[in-house]
Amino acid sequence: MIKFNFRLCLIALLSLAFIKCSSVSSEEDAKKGEEGILDSSSLIYEGESPSDRLSDNESNFYTNKITNTVVVATLNGDCSTEDSELLNQQIATLSNNGGGVIRITKGTYCLKEVLLRSNIHIKIDSDVTIQPDLTGYVAGKNLNMFLVGEDFYVENVAITNSDEDNTDVSTWFKGFIPAGDNIGVRFIEFGNVKNFKFSGLRLTDNYSKFSNIVLNFPSSENADELSRDGIIKDIVMTGMHVGYGVVQMQTGKNILYNNIDGQGGITLRIETDVSSRIVKENKPTVDGVVGRNIVSRFGDAALNMSPRRIDQGRVDIDGITAINSTHAVQIAAGYMNDKVTTATIINNGTFSTKSYIGDITVTGGKGAQIKGKDFKYFNCDDREELILKCYNPDNESTPGISIGVIRNSAAAEEGCNSEDNGCYKIIIGRITKTNTDFEQDDFFTYPTDAIGGCSKVTKPSDGSCN
Repeated sequence: MIKFNFRLCLIALLSLAFIKCSSVSSEEDAKKGEEGILDSSSLIYEGESPSDRLSDNESNFYTNKITNTVVVATLNGDCSTEDSELLNQQIATLSNNGGGVIRITKGTYCLKEVLLRSNIHIKIDSDVTIQPDLTGYVAGKNLNMFLVGEDFYVENVAITNSDEDNTDVSTWFKGFIPAGDNIGVRFIEFGNVKNFKFSGLRLTDNYSKFSNIVLNFPSSENADELSRDGIIKDIVMTGMHVGYGVVQMQTGKNILYNNIDGQGGITLRIETDVSSRIVKENKPTVDGVVGRNIVSRFGDAALNMSPRRIDQGRVDIDGITAINSTHAVQIAAGYMNDKVTTATIINNGTFSTKSYIGDITVTGGKGAQIKGKDFKYFNCDDREELILKCYNPDNESTPGISIGVIRNSAAAEEGCNSEDNGCYKIIIGRITKTNTDFEQDDFFTYPTDAIGGCSKVTKPSDGSCN
């Protein structure tokens, strides 16, 4: 079977390679501001091992309560503009009759605003391709192929490949986002939903400007109507824009992510963009988030944690792999995303200090998507080269070498100003570097590591680049 076992192989090889390593280095050799210990090989950061962890047992997140009544979807295929309405009618009919399974068979289907309803499981065959119906689409307006809990409460739902839980990628259904000015196109958005599952998708994007899986507030903008008790797993996406990626989580409680693989962008973005208009009190809109086997390839990062305005709950992520990416993990200081001084909550935002990230395996190298704001971590010569390079196809990032493992702007002891930002500390476990192909030698990149004194360089006004 075709499995994503890359990180398991790396760990096995590294275990053999470091059997004869000498004992851990002295305390002076440890990276400043972190409690872990760096061993003498300079490729292993031991980190901390908390005794209290969040479980990744799937039964804690989703229970299949859907009846086994199976109907085959009657659709036209060949990107018929009628298929969204046909599928919506079949979902509503089956849901109103107690629910069941709708199977989508071979074909190419262009869909938009398909509304999943309670007690429905859509199973999709591996020879199915789903792409957006762009009929009448206006760039910048949101277009979702599937909506779950946007305008009404939904429970006990799933969208999976027909051979559910098979980790062989060839058994997964396909998604496709065409090239073009497709700002706001998303594969699926979750809102006010409880007990859900989404899995078995391999999607090819063309650097569109939005993450393809989004957990957000529903149209009611009720801060208590969140996605709860769900599993998102077995996802592979390629061609992602640096500013977006596979998953953007703005809300959600008790959610499991497993085996999520992204080429480009950020694979799992826990970026809680909470507006003061919606949230009137400082209570978590994200909590109990578990992630396992999160992979970034030739992108920005595998994981981003960025709280805004709210002191968020607990996150437990391990099995992180980054290959030729800018960093493996970004830990961002909190801030008020809208500067409304009359808002009920005047707060920058943090994550729980019980939050944990660990078992991080990182391979550095060329081809990472480097954002302009990260050029400051490059030496003057490398920085000039980046500035004069042509952009990647996303027209925002530049191809360059990996910077480091964890970019952390939330650490008070390393430059986070608690008057202006939400400073916090989470538990960081073991890190393994497989090579030394990084711009910076340290495991941690802090704002204080920015390199100054470089001459100002700008791209040529005629648009030429290297």
